[in-house]
Amino acid sequence: MANPVTYRRRDTPFAQIGGAVGLDLMNTMSERLALDRIVDYLVDYDEVVRFAVESGLVDAAQETVLHGLSVQHPDEAAAEWERVRELREALYAACYEGGPTDLVAREHAEAAAAGMLARGGDGWGWSFDVDLALPRRRLALAAVELLLRDDLDRLAQCADAECGWVFLDTSPRHNRRWCVASDCGNRNRVREFYARRQAAGAGATVG
Repeated sequence: MANPVTYRRRDTPFAQIGGAVGLDLMNTMSERLALDRIVDYLVDYDEVVRFAVESGLVDAAQETVLHGLSVQHPDEAAAEWERVRELREALYAACYEGGPTDLVAREHAEAAAAGMLARGGDGWGWSFDVDLALPRRRLALAAVELLLRDDLDRLAQCADAECGWVFLDTSPRHNRRWCVASDCGNRNRVREFYARRQAAGAGATVG
């Protein structure tokens, strides 16, 4: 039986601690390793768009068009929301569970077929029609970009027992333990401190 998931809209920007858009996408699910309190912040299509905007994949003008389209075509928007979540979980499985990459590859192939390479600024980039599939297509490209990196040996996951957030460990000694030192890091350090105190107290009592 799948673990229960709570959908919760973030009242702050999406976390960008992963080191790559694909990793930040995975981190739109929190407490991933918990048994009974997994939280999914991608509550609907509008939140998918917000994540894409905050990640630099969709601009403000495109955001306005996408919100209008989602109102006009709610069923299609809901289907896109579900496909983005499926892409997220397939990418997580590929990176952290040794899962297959078939779905990621299919989404990338569809994105590439729907877009065109255009020159702009200092180089070339993908250009797409602004339709409801735009965030998913951009995220599919980001997912394969992640998988093709040459430093995937630095993929890591928060050492908290339930958090599940992921990141590229670019620390000098490759010993980063926490997604956010001031959050999971502090909480676990306090927990370990009290555990040591209790152990020391129990030892003194026995003695």
